[in-house]
Amino acid sequence: MAPGDEPPQFRVLGTFEVSRGNRRCTPTAPKQRALLALLALHANEFVPTSRIVDQLWTRGAPRSAVAALHGYVTAVRRVLTPSWVSSRTSHPVLNTRPSGYILCLEPHQLDLTRFRDLARQGQVAMAAGDCARAREMFAVAVGLWRGAPLADLRETGMFDHDISRLEREYLEVLRNRFDVMLCNGDGHLAVFDLEELCRTYPLWERFHEQLMLALCQSERRADALTAYARAYRLLSSQAGIEPGPRLRAMHQLILNGEDPFDRGHRHERVLTGLQLAHTVSP
Repeated sequence: MAPGDEPPQFRVLGTFEVSRGNRRCTPTAPKQRALLALLALHANEFVPTSRIVDQLWTRGAPRSAVAALHGYVTAVRRVLTPSWVSSRTSHPVLNTRPSGYILCLEPHQLDLTRFRDLARQGQVAMAAGDCARAREMFAVAVGLWRGAPLADLRETGMFDHDISRLEREYLEVLRNRFDVMLCNGDGHLAVFDLEELCRTYPLWERFHEQLMLALCQSERRADALTAYARAYRLLSSQAGIEPGPRLRAMHQLILNGEDPFDRGHRHERVLTGLQLAHTVSP
């Protein structure tokens, strides 16, 4: 890589962006941008040409699709590394393989890689009962998100599956983050965010359970019961089901005037999902 060709940075946790140093170099042509986003989602993995063609032309690829793809790859390579000359050297980032391509990135070059690494570190700390470190890791991981993943490519329909998967990963990290906040006794700081998540994702029972716990920690037990009633209505009207055993057990504890944080070690109870069903009849 020539001097001045800084390693490109890729961001998929929000609008898709590529930058070198302080300058953005995201391709403006739609197919080129989608190609690079697809390869970034599978960084350091071999992506077959057939898969790329199928994803870039969702309504049926023309006969010229493979030739067009080769042109897109060349254009993208020049955007990523302006000094690169195709006739002289192989590209330092976007490598050709038989019947496919690999985007070769270091962990620090892709926000998704950093996010997943931080999430893993948080899970390890959480399993060890180190709530403070887990909370720090999850907070940094969440901070990498700048909005909906691949927001500028969502309407193309090319990345529906990838976007759904990324959103699930994000929600899992949020769930773990709130668990460790509750572990530290900071539920009052999570109430607003949990209320919003319960509205946005009404079928995620764990968020309803965490909201009830956060309200209890805020000395708002009546509001915790109201939150359960709201969860019951949402689950029954939108999915035709009743709350699961954990949520029902939490409701029963609060009705009985018991403190869900008094039984056993607080961090163990929170981090195992507050498995209370065995202590209270559903």
